[in-house]
Amino acid sequence: MDRISPDFLTCPIDPPPEKGPSASDADDAEKTTGEQPKPNPFTSDQPPVSPLPRKGRRLWPWIVALTVVLLAIAIVPPGIALVRAGLAAQAAQSSLKSAERNIREMDVEAAKRDVAAASASLDTFREALRGVGFWRDVPGIGTQIRAFEDAAGAGVGTLDSASELLQVASVVVDALRGGSEAAAGVSSTGVAPTRSFNDLSKEEKRDLLRKLDAQLPRLRLARDKMDLALELWNRVPQDRLASPVRNALAPFAAVIPMLQRSLTEAIPLIEVLVPMAGYPEPRHYLMALQNADEIRPGGGFIGTIGFMTWDAGDQPTFLFMDVYSIDNPVSGVWKETPPEPLQRYLGSTNWFLRDANWSPDFPTSAEKVLDFFVRESEMQLHGPLPARPTTFLALEPGFFESLLRLTGPIEVDGETYSSEDFFEKLEFQVEVGWHQQGIPVEKRKEVVSKIGDAIRARMFALPASRWPEILDLVTQALERKQILIYSQDADLQQLFDRRGWSGRTTATDGDYLQVVDANLAALKTDGAMEKRVRYEVDATESSRPIRATVTLTYRNTAKGFSDYRYTRYRSYTRVYVPEGSEFLSSKGAMKDDLNKTGNRVIPGTVDVMHDLGKTVFGAFWSVEPGATGELSFTYRLPPDIAYRLVDGEYRLDWQKQPGVDDMELTLDLSFGKNILSATPSEEEERWGDARYQVETDSLVDRTFVTTF
Repeated sequence: MDRISPDFLTCPIDPPPEKGPSASDADDAEKTTGEQPKPNPFTSDQPPVSPLPRKGRRLWPWIVALTVVLLAIAIVPPGIALVRAGLAAQAAQSSLKSAERNIREMDVEAAKRDVAAASASLDTFREALRGVGFWRDVPGIGTQIRAFEDAAGAGVGTLDSASELLQVASVVVDALRGGSEAAAGVSSTGVAPTRSFNDLSKEEKRDLLRKLDAQLPRLRLARDKMDLALELWNRVPQDRLASPVRNALAPFAAVIPMLQRSLTEAIPLIEVLVPMAGYPEPRHYLMALQNADEIRPGGGFIGTIGFMTWDAGDQPTFLFMDVYSIDNPVSGVWKETPPEPLQRYLGSTNWFLRDANWSPDFPTSAEKVLDFFVRESEMQLHGPLPARPTTFLALEPGFFESLLRLTGPIEVDGETYSSEDFFEKLEFQVEVGWHQQGIPVEKRKEVVSKIGDAIRARMFALPASRWPEILDLVTQALERKQILIYSQDADLQQLFDRRGWSGRTTATDGDYLQVVDANLAALKTDGAMEKRVRYEVDATESSRPIRATVTLTYRNTAKGFSDYRYTRYRSYTRVYVPEGSEFLSSKGAMKDDLNKTGNRVIPGTVDVMHDLGKTVFGAFWSVEPGATGELSFTYRLPPDIAYRLVDGEYRLDWQKQPGVDDMELTLDLSFGKNILSATPSEEEERWGDARYQVETDSLVDRTFVTTF
C-alpha cells in the first residue's frame, strides 16, 4: 500500500520512526566490507546528547558582542591616548631641535616660539596620558605611564626656565639690534651678530642694564622651577621608559643639567654685573696690578695703582699710575706703624700703600688699601677726593695673559705684547727700559696705562657673539684669584663672598692649611721659584693627638744674581692651620739670609700667632740662586678633628695664596682605619688601605674629604 504524505494540519507532530537495519544486516555488512557497523544513536545504549536550547542559541551572539564592546572600551580609547601622547612627544622633540638651531643663529624670538610649542606639546602629552583610565593602576603598565607623566612634568618645568633665560637673551639681542651705523650688518633676524660693546650708545647701555636688572626676579623664579624640574626628572625610572618615548624625551635629559648650570652661573653674574657697571648709580674703583713675581700675602707687590669709573655701562675714567707717585709725596708726613716682620726683615719704619696688602684675607687687605689710598691722596690734595673709590680690584698677571690669548697680540710704542711674553716685556720696560729710553722716572709706568687702553679697546671691539668667552675668562680668573674683588657695599660684598670671589679666609670646622709667602727685598725672584708643599698627618693611634707636619721645599732656579730681576729668595712665610693647634717643632727657620749672617746659617725663631680664626706659624728663610731650601712645621691638631675622625670623616680645606698658581701640593695622610671613599679620589692602585695620598696644584682652592 502506498504511503500517504502526512498532512501538517491533521497529522501528529512526530512521524513514525523508520525501520533501522537489522542485526543480521549488520553482520552481513561486516562480512562483506570488513568494517565495524556504525552505531545507531537511536539504538545505542548511551543516552543521546541534548542539542543547545533555542534560547541559549539566541544569547550567544550577544555575549560575544558585549565582550567585543568591553574590550574596545578598555583598549581603543587608551590606545588612542597613547598614540596622541607619542605624537605629542615627537612634536616636542622636533620643536626643541628647532629651538637649538635658532639659538645658534641668534634668532631668539623664533627659539622662544619653538620652546612655547614644545611646552604645549608636553601639555598635550600629559593630557593624553590621563585618558588611559584604569591602565594607570595595572602593575607594570601603570608604572610606565606614571614615569611618562613625571618626565613630562620635568620637561614642562625645564621649558618654563628656558623661556625665562630666552627672555634675558632677547634683552641683550634687542640692545644689539641694528642702528643706522650697523644696518649693513643686520641679518634677517634683525640682529647684527658682529656688533660690539663700542657700538652701543650711552643710552643703549643704560637701557640694557635696566632691562637686565628687571629680569632678575624672573630668573630667580626660573632657577627655582629648574630645581623642581630636576628633582622630578631624577625620580623618573629611566630604565623603565619605553624606547620610543625615551628617545623622544632625550633632549630633556641633556638640557636639564645644562640649563640648571646656565641659571646657576647667569644669576650671580647679572647680580654682580649690573651694579658693577654703574647702574643705577656710578661706581668708582681703585685697581691694583699685583706683581706675582714679587709675592705678598694678599697677592703680588702693588707696583701700579689704577682708577676707574663706570656709569651705566659707560667708562668715563680709566687710568694707571706708579704707586710711588702716591707714597713718595707724603713720605714726610705719613705715619703708620708697619707689621713687625716688615720692620725686622725689610727695615721699614713706615707703612705705605705699596705694602698694605699684608693680610692673606683679601677683604682685610683691601680695606687697608682703600684707606691708605684715600688718606694719602687727600694729603696731597689737601682736601677730599672728588670721587672716593668704594670697590677695590686686584689683578694678577695671569689674568692679562688670558686676555691677550682672547684678543690677540697688541702693539704699544712700537713693542708687541703677546700672552707668551707680556709680563716679561712689561717688567723689563718699567724696571730697565724706561731708563735706557730716557723716560723720566715719574713717567716710567705710563706704558701700563697704554697697554690697559689697548687691551680695553680690543675687548670692547669684540663682537657680541664672543661675549660669552669674555664671561668665561673673567669667571675663571675669579675662581683662580687672578682677579679679587672687595666692595664697601655690604650687599655686593655678600655676593662676592657667596661666589668665592673675594679671597676671604674661610671658616672651617675641619682641618685647614694655607701657606702664605711674603717676598721681602728679593726683587722678582718668585718668578724663578719652584715651590712644593708636603702635608703629612699621622692619625694612626686613636689614643694620642693627631700629629701634622707641613714641609715646604723651594728651589731657586735663577742661575745667578740679576741686575733687576733675580737674587736670593727671602721670604717671611706664614702657615695658617686650625685654631687650637699646638706647635711642636720646626726646621729651616733662619735669623736672616747668608749675606746678612756672614755666609753662615743661623737658626731663626718661629712666631706662633692667632689671626683670622686660625693658629699661625711664621718664620723667615732664604734660598740662594741654584739652591734648594726646606722649611717645616710640626704640630698637634686640635681635638675637634679627632672627634670627627671617630664619627667617620676627615676634611681638609686648602686655600691658595693669591698670585701663586703653580705651587705643588702633596698630601700623605695616615689613618687608623681603612678609607671607604675619598674626594678627590686617589690613583686606583692606592685604594683599599688606611692611607690617603694625592698630588695637586694651587690653581684654585681645594677641599679633600675622606670617609671611613
